[in-house]
Amino acid sequence: MSRTRRYLRGMGVGYAHQLLSMGVGLYLTRFLLERLGSEQYGLWIVGMQLLGWLLLLDVGVVALVPREIAISTGRADDPEATSRLVGFSVRLALMQTVLVGVAALVLWWLLPSDWDALRPALGPTLLAFVLQYPLRLLPALLEGLQDLAWQSGAQMVAFLLGNATTVGLVLSGQGLVALAWGWIVQQGVVAMLAGWRLWRNHRHLLPRGLPALAWPEVLHWLRRGAWISVDKLATLLVSGTDLLLVGKLLGPEATVAYACTGKAVSILIHQPRMLVNTALPGLSQMRTGESRERLLHVTTGLTQATLLVSGLLATGVVAANGAFVGWWVGADKHLGLAVTVLFALNMTLRHLANATALATFCFGDERRIALTTLVDGSLAFVLGAVGLKLFGYIGAPLGTLAGLVLVSIPGHLRALARHSGTSVGQLLLPLAPWGLRTGILMVLGAAAALAWSPGHFAGLFTLSAAAALLYLLVVGPVAFRGPLESYVRPRWNAVLARMPARWAARAGSKPSGTP
Repeated sequence: MSRTRRYLRGMGVGYAHQLLSMGVGLYLTRFLLERLGSEQYGLWIVGMQLLGWLLLLDVGVVALVPREIAISTGRADDPEATSRLVGFSVRLALMQTVLVGVAALVLWWLLPSDWDALRPALGPTLLAFVLQYPLRLLPALLEGLQDLAWQSGAQMVAFLLGNATTVGLVLSGQGLVALAWGWIVQQGVVAMLAGWRLWRNHRHLLPRGLPALAWPEVLHWLRRGAWISVDKLATLLVSGTDLLLVGKLLGPEATVAYACTGKAVSILIHQPRMLVNTALPGLSQMRTGESRERLLHVTTGLTQATLLVSGLLATGVVAANGAFVGWWVGADKHLGLAVTVLFALNMTLRHLANATALATFCFGDERRIALTTLVDGSLAFVLGAVGLKLFGYIGAPLGTLAGLVLVSIPGHLRALARHSGTSVGQLLLPLAPWGLRTGILMVLGAAAALAWSPGHFAGLFTLSAAAALLYLLVVGPVAFRGPLESYVRPRWNAVLARMPARWAARAGSKPSGTP
């Protein structure tokens, strides 16, 4: 199976998983708010943010595995390279588990007294996190082997089982502990299914035993992985600490309002990101045998596709988020149009930053990505904290916007231009038609949100559908420009070939005649 077919197949199952997550997640949030209350649910949100900090102790080991596995499978000169790499990674992860256990105890000991109600749920979660820590390698190995469709299917199964566990335990009166056990079941099922798949389909790549660790090799790996951990720290500063800041400065119930206003963005942000993340192993493999020009063509096309999807979602969020939150959990949980617009704008700009950063990651640019994102995250954290004190809720997304515009986007674009032997202007040129049209539609979406905010599902659906249709008509033809056209045009023509001749003639004239 070709890289493109594996990619598209993985994307199809991955998007099915995301759609399932959206539907179940929306129901579950309302269910938990009704059963547990805003304060209890806000504490769980804070607890999940704390767990994210423990992942920094990975030091990039798991994050490096998919790329390194993809590169090793692309080398025909050393068929045993993949097996050695798997054994080395497992041994290193086992060694790290001790450090993770110590850190989990420290986190438990230092938990603030005003979050003591979180302890009954956080305790089993931390214990399971430590015990299952080495098993995180299993899905990472599948990702590197580009077994993407099966991996996404396994994640769907685990997601359903985990959330079913949560609902059942909440109904039996277990409170916050129910969320902990739902999370534990989900993580355990993902690892179990990934391990079974590796044993059944990729057994020839598994080592017969675990190799002894050579410290020069370990230090080399950790030095490279450390920069990924720095990047994760920066990402937490960018996307995780806003909830912690709101919870600490404004209280757990304020965290719920902030999270509900940003719920649509927090769900939808993963859809465009999947386009790039799913392609990462294939890009890493291309690095060993493709020209720089070919890599630039592919990464620019991916960036175009990512931003097309991101702009569609951002336009819909601006137009319909107020109506969505009001219908979903009540208008009192919506923080206003200004906060919504900033959430949507930050989402789209983050997608641009991530797409260009991942393109340079394929060139081994971990250190620069980490430092750039760390400066971005630090600036966002400081300005967000100050903004919350001075301006209230809107201060947090303003800090994020400043970090993106002043640090991440220009930094990643300059690096990609250097790697590809072109200029920043040439990189941005294929994106200009998208940017102009999407900006206009976001303004129109904001005007629509001010004019009409229906409190019922029919109105919400109408508003969202109108925004999506207008976006497809105005911005959709941009897909037939630049590098993305070489991927879209053949598939568009294949669709036309199955249509009646009269319809195909009309449909085929639109993209090619687009100015």
